[in-house]
Amino acid sequence: MLADLAVDEDYQKQGIGKQLIRETQKRIKDSCRIVLLAAPNANDYYPALGFESNPRGWVLNTPL
Repeated sequence: MLADLAVDEDYQKQGIGKQLIRETQKRIKDSCRIVLLAAPNANDYYPALGFESNPRGWVLNTPL
């Protein structure tokens, strides 16, 4: 399981995030999927890498 993946702002826009995702894809089985929660300012980034939006995700803010 990959829990967190981030690129320091000073190093963004150099293809590092794209390469980290590619390396992750190389190491998982064909039956696996990558599911992520994106920061709001990254919502335009992931579709460009082939990710598709999925409305079946849920978030529970705590405490109630």
